[in-house]
Amino acid sequence: MAFHADFKFMPSKLKYKMLVSFCLMSLLPTLIGVYIASLFVKFPFEITSGNLITITTVTLFSLILSYLGFLITQEVTAPIVDVSIAAHKIAEGKLEEPVEFKGADELEELTESLKTISSNARELLNKVDKLTLKDKLTGLYNGSYIRERLNEEIQRAIHYQRPCSFAYICVDHFDVYAEANGPAVSDALLKTLANVLNAELSEFDRAARISKGEFGVIFFDKNKKKAIEFTQGLQKSIARSTFPNLKPGDLVLSIGLSENPLDGVTAHDLYSKAQDRSKTAAQKGKNLIEAF
Repeated sequence: MAFHADFKFMPSKLKYKMLVSFCLMSLLPTLIGVYIASLFVKFPFEITSGNLITITTVTLFSLILSYLGFLITQEVTAPIVDVSIAAHKIAEGKLEEPVEFKGADELEELTESLKTISSNARELLNKVDKLTLKDKLTGLYNGSYIRERLNEEIQRAIHYQRPCSFAYICVDHFDVYAEANGPAVSDALLKTLANVLNAELSEFDRAARISKGEFGVIFFDKNKKKAIEFTQGLQKSIARSTFPNLKPGDLVLSIGLSENPLDGVTAHDLYSKAQDRSKTAAQKGKNLIEAF
């Protein structure tokens, strides 16, 4: 239907013109049919087969014309409504999904322009997200930032001959948990975990959500021994915390640790070593810390 709830997004003047055209193209034939029928009916009206056939024929013809007028109006209006709705969504920044148009052949150039605008806007937003330092869900830093910062901290540690460690923390079976509980509950778990993690950090440490249920922590001026102490304390705090649809102690973490220069002198070295050790810890058992 051309005239649905989203019709309200159309400009007022255009809306009134559409309503007038609808009346002219669908209701006017009916009125004309009634008038024509009246010309063939003599007064006083007599119920005869001839009169009934005349009135029935004219009425059916008028209704057919009215229906055709309605279909034409709908075909003309639908593309304009679709374009208006798409423009409204773009203006509000609702660009999560590609803009779609139905029956918009009559407005081909305009629809293509709107599609291009929508696509370019989504690409721009994606670039902005990559440049953003913080993870929207947890408020921690994001994965891109933590990799860049890790490289900076390694260079600083080398310059001042101080230690620098990195932890890769993975929530075991997070995908299974998310599938069973839904996105809202799994997001709540990640937020709670981020809060617990944030509370354990020193003012110099940096934590990030790398992806889904995976986190990374840079320990500035801490060797692997101190990093182990931190992660052990984190596990105790998590065991005392409450998470959605989990009993205390049911949240299982697998943690891998690496240190500069023992495990490498680049961000890639420390990141890869810690990530691999996290996977090894998950294979060995629950709530394990793999540091060597």
